[in-house]
Amino acid sequence: MESIEAGMVFKYTHKDKLRVHGFTDVHVGANEFDEKKFKEAIKEVEKDDNARWFGNGDLIEFIPPNYKISQRGQYLEPDDQLFEFINLIEPIKDKCLFIRGGNHDTIRSVNLSGVDICKVMAKEMKVPYFELPGYSQLNVQGTIWNMASGHGKSGASNGDLELKRMAGIYSEAHVCYLGHNHQLYAKPEDSLRVNGSEESLFRRWLIRGGSFLRYAAYSRYAFYQLIRTGWVTIEFSNEGIEAWTN
Repeated sequence: MESIEAGMVFKYTHKDKLRVHGFTDVHVGANEFDEKKFKEAIKEVEKDDNARWFGNGDLIEFIPPNYKISQRGQYLEPDDQLFEFINLIEPIKDKCLFIRGGNHDTIRSVNLSGVDICKVMAKEMKVPYFELPGYSQLNVQGTIWNMASGHGKSGASNGDLELKRMAGIYSEAHVCYLGHNHQLYAKPEDSLRVNGSEESLFRRWLIRGGSFLRYAAYSRYAFYQLIRTGWVTIEFSNEGIEAWTN
């Protein structure tokens, strides 16, 4: 298991079209965890030889004892949530690109105990651990594509604001992918760049990766926007990038 440290680029090569599925904000163990939808996502990856996936944080609910919120929001203890997640993704474990932590799993576990539960998860799965946002460089059919990904931090209703901040920092990214706020969309954004003596079109995809958490009690209490569960698939080929929600 390697650790992808800040400033390092994760690299992956694939000889055919590559379909990357982002699994973010899964929340295994939460009372509102949409297990049926998550199993649908797992099956989609399992049946496709050219499918790969990455875990993008908040993979488990993780409400530890004596935390500032009640444990009533979860149906499994935190350690059992870890085991359950690993059990669920067993059929596609060998197709995982990397694991990243989020505010529910990594930040809570580090702040409370100094142990990063997602780093433990990655080690158990024998896949790279990608703690902070960063670049993934994908060589697909001989074409290089750059994807910037991170868990995300902002809960603003306009998810593009954080994505545009990300794009300003990761300016060579063809894909900017964030989770956290449970919004689910994938849309292209075009700009013009200089190509010799002519202009050329540069297309970047802005993606909020959705979640597998149905409408939770705290969301109802605060009148948060109602968003369906689901995930985003990103298809890379030597002809370009397409992305869609599931």
